[in-house]
Order: sequence, then C-alpha cells, then structure tokens
Amino acid sequence: MTAHTVSIDAERELEEFIARCEDGLRHQVSGDSGPFLEVWSRAEDIAILGAIGSHAHGWQDVRTHILAAATTLNWTHVSIQRLLTIVDDAVAITVTLENMSREGEQRTEARTLRVTHAYRREGDEWRLVLRHANTVTADDEARERSILGHT
Repeated sequence: MTAHTVSIDAERELEEFIARCEDGLRHQVSGDSGPFLEVWSRAEDIAILGAIGSHAHGWQDVRTHILAAATTLNWTHVSIQRLLTIVDDAVAITVTLENMSREGEQRTEARTLRVTHAYRREGDEWRLVLRHANTVTADDEARERSILGHT
C-alpha cells in the first residue's frame, strides 16, 4: 500500500472496508446486489462505468445500474489481484484485476476485468465513490504483447 501521511488505524480501516467491497462484489457478480450496494456512498457525485459498457452517476442512477447488472450476472468464482493502493486521509484508490469464471454448458467461461475503485471518507467511514471496469480480451492481450515485442 502506498500511504501518504496516513495513520496505521486509517490504513487498517481502509483494508477492512476494501474487504467489505470485495465481498460485496462477489455477491454482485453472482446476482445479489445487497452487500455491494451497502458499500457505496449515497452522494450525487459518485459514478460507475461498468464492464457491460454503460455508465451512471449519482446515487439513484448508480443503484439502478447495479441492480440491473446483477440480473445478468452469474459468475461462480471471483479472485481479485490488487496491483496498486494509494491512500491519504480522505481519499483512496485501488487498481485491480478481477478474474471471474463459471461453468457453461460446454466449457468453463472466464473473464478478467481491469478495475479502478475510488473511495472517500464520509464522516468517520470509507465509502465507494467510483468503479471503472472494463474487460480484458484475448485480442487486447495479443495486441499489447505485439506492441511491446513480447510475442
């Protein structure tokens, strides 16, 4: 974790909150929005840019988006690889890869999302204020390997 003048207690509180967010996400991608909705700020200056290609801002629109997205999701396994955490007293950011899988009729389906979350302190607790997620496709990975010379 990269911390800038943050107490150990504040870092611990953030880690506990991120764990709640990750648990909420696991519920969300299996079709249950309740725990994921609980971690969001209720403010109007929040946003979600979802992996399904849409976006919403403001609590009511974000809530509607999350509830609708959950009706289309049925991932059974989620693992989260955190790449970066930046935190100060009032704002924090995480960058992760979310790997999801489920059993299909013919084979196991999988997807990876690149995700940025932003959190802020509201009163004496952390709240999620931004989720930006996009799918990493095999074409994306092949193009990147080619550009970087890693064939």
